[in-house]
Amino acid sequence: MNRPCAAFVMRAALAIVLAYLAGDGVWAAESGAAAAQVSGVSVAAWGRITEQAAGLGRFRFEIDRWPADGRLPVPAGFPQIVRAGLVGRSDGVGIDGTGTRIELNAAATEVVLLVPALPAGVTSGTVAVETAEETRQFDDGRIVLTARNAKILPGSRTADAKATAKLEQQPGNSRIGFWTNPDEAVSWAYQASRWGRYDVVLTYSTGGPDGTEIEVEIGDAKLTGRLAATGSWYRYAVLPLGGVYLSAAGEQVLTVRCTKKTGGAVMNLKSITLLPACEGTNPVQADDGVVTLHGRDATVLGTALRYEPAEKKQTLGFWTRATDAARWEFTVHTPGEFDVEVLQGCGAGQGGSTMAVEFDAGRLPAVAPVEFVVEDTGGFQQFRPRVVGRVVLTAAGAHEVRIVPRKIAKTAACDVRQIRLVPVKP
Repeated sequence: MNRPCAAFVMRAALAIVLAYLAGDGVWAAESGAAAAQVSGVSVAAWGRITEQAAGLGRFRFEIDRWPADGRLPVPAGFPQIVRAGLVGRSDGVGIDGTGTRIELNAAATEVVLLVPALPAGVTSGTVAVETAEETRQFDDGRIVLTARNAKILPGSRTADAKATAKLEQQPGNSRIGFWTNPDEAVSWAYQASRWGRYDVVLTYSTGGPDGTEIEVEIGDAKLTGRLAATGSWYRYAVLPLGGVYLSAAGEQVLTVRCTKKTGGAVMNLKSITLLPACEGTNPVQADDGVVTLHGRDATVLGTALRYEPAEKKQTLGFWTRATDAARWEFTVHTPGEFDVEVLQGCGAGQGGSTMAVEFDAGRLPAVAPVEFVVEDTGGFQQFRPRVVGRVVLTAAGAHEVRIVPRKIAKTAACDVRQIRLVPVKP
């Protein structure tokens, strides 16, 4: 709801440009005792900031000294944060629950993450942070729709209603504010590069009471949510809205509407994020000890790879980009040594790509990845089972496996219908 004066915006923008130049092509930032370069590995007063991969907009805040007051300062000049929370998976991408709240001062010159208290005796931890300035789809498949690129739709139910909602911008902080007319709506048109399932989350703030209700429409799907008060128009929270299945690639329109307003304004809307989601269910080890990881149970992390549900296919296909990966989360009851069997297909003349099957990335003890060279099977849906290596899982419970190309030799790497982990008999 706040709007800074133009002179301040110009000064803040100039400061950020100068910081960028001073950093020799990386973001140089300083905020009190916290200083960082947001590129590679950087140092802050409370620990380190690591960029997970260039261009993904994902960072890890590795906190050595957990703040006793729960307020973690973010270095000035850091890109706009749209989602943050305690790391919930070994890859550092998962965000626990509804995440960590993001608080700014009125001028957006100070940004603080409000982190939860840790268990007694624990003084360090990791927060995953996702950033986006403009609406875009990232290489890991995440689609972020930011306020900066939203379209405000005039009210239609009340002909004489005055338009109120508008884009407010500060460096590192854009939002749709002044949304006092509930008859208005906010919309984005974007190009989805693939079909598939996504979880939808809203990043918003409201200084009003609980109870405002919204509806998010994507194609034929409609999701509803009830906003809780965040305590301030400058304090942003994340609200999970549920899952949607996009049945086709191409242009999609997402619209946010207010169906019930309880305060003076609907909300400050910062972003909508579509997170790639599991297409089926998380596999569980069978009674015979085998773990079957079918393509329909994978989460696709990418922009071209997708699960093809047609009966004759039922496979992960369109594997044309080396940055695309598939991930399964599964449960093991009886750990041990397993043969890694891949049910793989590959078109005539398309063999030779190198694939890696990676287990429990970032956990200890480390598990060596299993690599194999794709075999030409005469067709992408002509599947052939292959034992490509062995792996030892030492603990019962939750595990994770990813399959990703190391090198794509021709047009596409391969199709993978499933991976099986078969216990090795003594």
